[in-house]
Amino acid sequence: MTDIYDTLIIGGGAAGLMAGCALSRAGRHVVVLEKQDRVGRKLLSTGNGRCNLSNLNAAPARYHGSRQAVRMALRAWPPKKVLEIFEGLGIPCSADDEGRVYPLSRQAASVLDALRLGCDENGAETLTGFAVTGLSRDGRAFTAVAADGRRVRGRTALVCAGGLAAPKLGACGDGHRLLEALGHAVTPRFPAIAALKTPPEAVRGLKGLRAEVSLALLVDGQAVREEAGELLLTDYGLSGIAAMQLARSANEALRAGRRCAARIDFAPGRDARALLEARRDSLPRRAMEDFLNGIVPRRLGQTLARAAGLELSLPAARLDAARLGALAAVLSGWTLPITGTQGFDQAQVTAGGASLKDFDLRTLESLRVPGLYAAGEVLDVDGDCGGYNLHWAWASALTAAAGIDSGLSEGRA
Repeated sequence: MTDIYDTLIIGGGAAGLMAGCALSRAGRHVVVLEKQDRVGRKLLSTGNGRCNLSNLNAAPARYHGSRQAVRMALRAWPPKKVLEIFEGLGIPCSADDEGRVYPLSRQAASVLDALRLGCDENGAETLTGFAVTGLSRDGRAFTAVAADGRRVRGRTALVCAGGLAAPKLGACGDGHRLLEALGHAVTPRFPAIAALKTPPEAVRGLKGLRAEVSLALLVDGQAVREEAGELLLTDYGLSGIAAMQLARSANEALRAGRRCAARIDFAPGRDARALLEARRDSLPRRAMEDFLNGIVPRRLGQTLARAAGLELSLPAARLDAARLGALAAVLSGWTLPITGTQGFDQAQVTAGGASLKDFDLRTLESLRVPGLYAAGEVLDVDGDCGGYNLHWAWASALTAAAGIDSGLSEGRA
């Protein structure tokens, strides 16, 4: 083990490992400091284990927080260039019709192994079980201190310790605390890409039911965001990607004291009233108990009929204009109050983080502490579901690595 490294990389997740690959390939002597007993645990869970590692449609509009930082990182590291990096690591990729990029193996473990091997083969060291509790700069070097008292020194330091999402996989906000101790501001943090909570009585008995829907988030009665896709009903509310995409906006609104609701269209792209009129005429003896079965799951259909104020024993033939209109309104716009979202333990990503106002967006070097850099989820950037967050991890890590390499070459560190 060397007396002093070129770079201390704090955090052995997606961003830290990518930075380790890039810097070691450039000939820099780096060490990845990971508090857990192995690197990349959260990476293994991405894309349901298939690792949705990027999206061909990556653009600033798919991100939140500092979009200017995203804009600059994407300009330097668009999907095409990142995928070339993965090709060089032995990971050929393919994209689906929605632009989501996966390794050909469809295995997150393949991606993790390639990053780990990329570090190892180019001489990057990895220290696991190294929980950094302190990071300080003395003269022209940084010292990272572990919980067990071990110390390592580096000419530069890169904080890639993630956010607060998925604490079971190691997230706990260590990186935010390290940066705050060095004078950096951290914006409010809250769960993003998480299931929505509703009053439990609204969804009672619907757990496990799925439907293809169009879903709108209403804030003070106005639609602020719409998503389409599969909705999963749970015993606490609404899940599935369509619902989880709304979590960030819902949390922002609720934190501001505004009213939130989800409006669900179970017949997207169709005229609900015409659909039900034709159904009434062809199935006049069908009771409301079963009337919507086939459009939506039977139990859900019963819930929607009750929400429209209809008795389940009512035959379809008795659906007059008013009753039909009420049922059509619920089928195409069932509206439920949103009381919150699932917490960080179930969220996929953290909204908020270290403010980008404290960093040079061209290099992600601190404007407060020369030689200090940050990348990944620790920063105030989060993306939509679909590979955007991992792309930010790669692009920000590669941006920081290029900045570190340049700084070391110029003798600024």
